[in-house]
Amino acid sequence: MGNLQTLINYHAPLNYAQDLNEQIIDQGMLEHPGLGQIQLWKIKESNLPMLFSFHAHIFEKDSSIIEIHNFRSSLQHPNLIEYFACTGSKALNIGNVQSQQFFFAYYSKTLKDHIQSTNMTEVQIWKIIEEIVDVMVYLQGKNRYHGNINSQSIFITDNFHIKLLDKIGQKPNRNSIKDDVYDLGILVIELLTKRTNQLNFISQIKNLHGKFTLQLLQLVAKMIDQNPDKRPDFNQIQKMVINRFKEPISFNNPDKIADRNKLTSRISTQVPLLSQTDEIKSIQEQSLQITQLPYLLSQKCAFPSTILRCNTIKNLQDQHSNNLSPYKNKTFESTPRKICSDKMPQQSTTDYRQSPQNQRHYDNQITPRTLDFNIQYQMNQ
Repeated sequence: MGNLQTLINYHAPLNYAQDLNEQIIDQGMLEHPGLGQIQLWKIKESNLPMLFSFHAHIFEKDSSIIEIHNFRSSLQHPNLIEYFACTGSKALNIGNVQSQQFFFAYYSKTLKDHIQSTNMTEVQIWKIIEEIVDVMVYLQGKNRYHGNINSQSIFITDNFHIKLLDKIGQKPNRNSIKDDVYDLGILVIELLTKRTNQLNFISQIKNLHGKFTLQLLQLVAKMIDQNPDKRPDFNQIQKMVINRFKEPISFNNPDKIADRNKLTSRISTQVPLLSQTDEIKSIQEQSLQITQLPYLLSQKCAFPSTILRCNTIKNLQDQHSNNLSPYKNKTFESTPRKICSDKMPQQSTTDYRQSPQNQRHYDNQITPRTLDFNIQYQMNQ
C-alpha cells in the first residue's frame, strides 16, 4: 500500500501489532451509489464480514492522522459503522492536504434497497427515524456531523438496524447540523412515498394527510423548513419523537388554531346534550319499572305472605308529635276470652280441627292476654 503509517483500532478483529497488509485481502473496487468509489477487503482466514475503505483528504491544520484515529476509535454507538483502521500514504501528500485511507465494516444492503423492496408500516418508519436521530444526537454531542444523509449512504443490517458513517475528521460549521436535519426530512419523505427528487415537498406532505399520523407529517415539515434557524436540532427532534404519544407536535398556524377552537366549541356544546340524554335514559328506565310493577305483583311466588304489625300509638308519637292522637293517654285492652271447660270429644286432632262445629273449641284454647291496640294486616294469598 505504500503506507507511511498504519493505525489499527484495538476494538477491531485485527491484530494491531501486525502489519495490515498481512491480515486483509483485496477484493476489488466498487462504485458505491452513496459513498463513491470504495475498495472491498476480506480478512484472511476469517468468516467475518468484508471491509471497505475509501480515501479522505484532510487538512493538516484540522487534525493529524493520530488524532483522527484516536477520536474515531473512541466513538462507540450501535448505529455507527464499525471502524477498523486507517493509513496515511506519503505519496498522496500534497501541500497541506493529506490523503488518508479509512477501513470500515461493509454492509451490502442500503436503506434505498430496503425502501424499494419493502412496504413499510408507519411503526417501521418511526423505528428507522428513531435510530437515525439517536446516532445523530450522539454525533452532535461529540461535535460531529454526517454531511451526506440519504438512503444510499445509509446501510442496513440483516436484522434491519441502521448503520451510518460520520464525516471523518471534520467539525461542523454553523449550519452543518441543520443541513443534516433537512436531509433527514427529505429522507423521511422518501420513506413515506418511495420517491426521490420531488420538487414541492410541502405539497407532497399535504397529499399524505390521512395516510400517516399528524405527528409524523408535522415533524417532517419542521425538518424541511426553508429557514435553517427554524429547524430543530437533533436533540429537539429526539424529544419530539419520544413524546409523540404524549404531546402533539404543533405549529403556530392560525388556521390550525382556528380549527382547534372550533372543535373545542363543538365539544363544549355537546356536553349539555350528553347530560340530557343521560337524564332521558334514566326516566325511560324508571317508566319501564313502573309498567312492569303490576306484572310483578301478580306473581304470587315473588311475594311471600307477610303480616304487617304496627303500633298505632307509637307511630303517632314518633311521626306526628305536633298532632297527638286523642287516645294518647288511654290504654285499650282486648276483651278476655273465656276458656271453655267442656270436655272435648275423643277423636283425632285432625278430624277435630276440621269439624266446623268444633272449630270454636279449638280457637278458645288460646290463652287470653292483654295487648296494646295493634293493627294487623295480612295479604290474601
